[in-house]
Amino acid sequence: MKATARDAAARIAQPDKSIKAWLIYGPDRGLVRERANALVKSLLADPDDPFAVTRLTDDDLKADPAALADGMAALSLMGGETLVRVQLTSEAGGAPVAAFLKDYEAGKAAAEAWMVVEAGDLKPAGKLRKTFEPAKGAIAIPCYAETGRNLADFVDEALAAEGLTISSDARAHLLPLIEGDRGVARSEVDKLILYKGPKETREADDDTISLADVEACATTGGEAALDRAVDSAMGGAVSHADDAWHRALAGGASGVSLVRSLQRRLDQLGEASVSGPDAALRLGAPRFGPAADAFRSQSSIWRGRTLDQARAAAFEAERQMKRSGAPADLIAGDLLLKLALRAQAMSGRR
Repeated sequence: MKATARDAAARIAQPDKSIKAWLIYGPDRGLVRERANALVKSLLADPDDPFAVTRLTDDDLKADPAALADGMAALSLMGGETLVRVQLTSEAGGAPVAAFLKDYEAGKAAAEAWMVVEAGDLKPAGKLRKTFEPAKGAIAIPCYAETGRNLADFVDEALAAEGLTISSDARAHLLPLIEGDRGVARSEVDKLILYKGPKETREADDDTISLADVEACATTGGEAALDRAVDSAMGGAVSHADDAWHRALAGGASGVSLVRSLQRRLDQLGEASVSGPDAALRLGAPRFGPAADAFRSQSSIWRGRTLDQARAAAFEAERQMKRSGAPADLIAGDLLLKLALRAQAMSGRR
C-alpha cells in the first residue's frame, strides 16, 4: 500500500492495525524518527516496554539474517502486542526486510508482531518501495520537509501545549532557522520552552515568545554562520561572505564543511534550474522567509554554463583538499571568494 506525504500524519495518528509492516522514509531523518516514534505510541500501550519492542539495525540484519523473522514470529513474554523496529542507514541494508515482506505476503512467514521500518530518502525503483507499495499487508509512508504553514503549525502547537504563544516577528525569524529537519525544529522549540520556564513560575505577562527570546536561544554558532557565508557568496555579497566565513571558523566550522555546503547549494540550484523549485525543495532548498527569497535570487544567477563552472570549481577544491596537502580552510575560503566575485559580476552587485 502507498500513502502520500499529505496523508502521513493522519495515517500515523490513527493507524490501521490490520497492517503488519510500516515503512517510513524520507530525506528529513528528524521527521522520519518523530513519526516512527508517534506510530509506535499509537500501536502499543507501552512503547518503552523492552518485552514488547525488538530493535534492529541493518548491521543486526547483516550479522543475523534470521533476526527479523524471529522477532516478527515471537510472542511477548508478558502478553500483549509486540513490535519490531528496524532502523536502516542505507537502502542496501534493507534487503532482508524486503525479503521477509515478500515471504509474509506469500504466506511463507509468520507475523505476530508489527514491523516499523525507518529509512532515508528512497528511490521509487528501489527494492524497499517496490516491495512495500504493492503489498496488501504493508504500507509505505513518505516524509518530506514540511511547508512553511505546516512548520508554523508545529511550532504553535508545541508552544501551546506549554501555555506559550509566539509573536509574528519571532516566528518569522525562527522558521528559516529550523526548516528542513524536524529534529532540529524540535530541539530549538524545546530550548525556547526551557528558556521561558514552567508555566507556574512565569510572570503573568510572560507567556509570549518574543524576537529577543528567539535570538537568545536559537543556534548562532558556526553552523548558522556557515549558512550565512554560503547565502552571501551565492548572492554576490563578497564582504558579507568573507565576514561570515571567519565567524564560522571561529564557531568551529571547517573548510571541508564549507565546500560541502557550497556543493549542496549548487545541487539545489541545479535542480531548480532543470526541474523547477519544487524539486529543489526536496534537496533541502529553503522554503520561506528571507532565505527563500535569497534562493530565488541566486537561481537567476547560477544557471547553465555559470552553474557548470561553479560545480567544477567546487569539485576541484575538494580534490585539492584531499591530494595537495594545502590547508583546507584556505582552499575553501578561496572557493567562497571566487564564487562570490562571480555572483557579484553576474548580478551587477556592488
